[in-house]
Amino acid sequence: MKNVQLFIITIISLVFLASCATSNKIDKYNNASSYVDDFPDHFMQYQIYHQNDSLSELSVRIDAEKIPSLKKKQVDVYSLMRLTFGVYTSMNKQDIVQSASYKLSDIIAYEDINKAASEIQIPLHIEDNKHYVVLLSVQDQVNKRNYFKLIRIDKNKNSAENFRLLNENNTTFWGNWIEPKERIKLQYRYANIPSVLVDYYKAEFSPAIPPFVENISNDIGEKKPFEQYEIALSQGYSSLIQPPHKGVYAIKDENQSNYIKAFPQFYSDYPLKLTDAQKVFTLRYLNNKKEFKLMLQDEAKHTVEEFWFFEDRTKERSAEMMGSYYARVIRANQLFTTYKEGWKTDRGMIFMVYGPPDFVYNEADREIWEYGDEADYNNLRFEFIIQTSSFNTQEFILLRSDSFRESWYSAVENWRNK
Repeated sequence: MKNVQLFIITIISLVFLASCATSNKIDKYNNASSYVDDFPDHFMQYQIYHQNDSLSELSVRIDAEKIPSLKKKQVDVYSLMRLTFGVYTSMNKQDIVQSASYKLSDIIAYEDINKAASEIQIPLHIEDNKHYVVLLSVQDQVNKRNYFKLIRIDKNKNSAENFRLLNENNTTFWGNWIEPKERIKLQYRYANIPSVLVDYYKAEFSPAIPPFVENISNDIGEKKPFEQYEIALSQGYSSLIQPPHKGVYAIKDENQSNYIKAFPQFYSDYPLKLTDAQKVFTLRYLNNKKEFKLMLQDEAKHTVEEFWFFEDRTKERSAEMMGSYYARVIRANQLFTTYKEGWKTDRGMIFMVYGPPDFVYNEADREIWEYGDEADYNNLRFEFIIQTSSFNTQEFILLRSDSFRESWYSAVENWRNK
């Protein structure tokens, strides 16, 4: 009987992976739901760690009470929910090398839905010096909802995933940044390495520039490390460390020529709270350089109020616009943070000014956003090319064009005067 059940579960998993879209191409999936209110990052986190040249570990953390379909704790929905993943060597679903499906009820007990998040560790049989795509999904079969994440993996000796951060009790550290005064440990795949060097950079990274202006700057530019630390390792583990400052901590490779992994530290309560000063800084996208320079000279709270509240717009409308804008700032930080705040990235900028895209498609080397109706050739379309930063983080760099000038000024004008 168990064999029959296992066979049925396997068939369901394969059918699901084959039917997520009508096309065999992963790049035909519309992933726009990732950027709306019930975005998967809100309740599903993942970490990849390369254990050796043929085995990696996918750790998944699910906060079930935040899954939209489970907010009312419906037993029928819960009992049929599944966590599913597939590993591919390309964007073609036919190039699958590994897949599995798990009952959510085997990961999270029904009575624990409103308690702490649950974790599962999944072995990935992937090899060094190869590229993979992972589709990770929580599927709601009752409501026919599929919450999925696309993960790109380049596995090699300098992959960021050769390191992972651990909590004080040696469990997975789930944050994408370090909180002030937080203590962590490093785990390194190569257990024979006695120590690593870590460069510290102050948190002084500029926001993105408008989409019609050529991007000639890079992430580090002429910046130099402010401090350097040597962290001792024993059998691949460090002792507890507490990064002392806000900024970026970048781990150097064995030859001390490139960075392997970086982890940032932001202000307390990041990203859910914004001070008045931070609210002023994020207005950079809605003001020209001269205006913004003058704004920085005034008291922050007064500047925010003066920008959003004025005679030609009702107080209610102004409050609505201000609330919407800063909600997008917070969402951009949740979605797009890398070594710098999410609102400063190219995707964060477009998200804040234009709003969530209607269509999101992932190709091998880029992510494409479209605003408008499906199959409309007049859609506003942004392409973000995937590049590796100097900190070895995956960055999505906008293909800029003067054709965006009109739509940009129109969107900015809407924020300022409508």
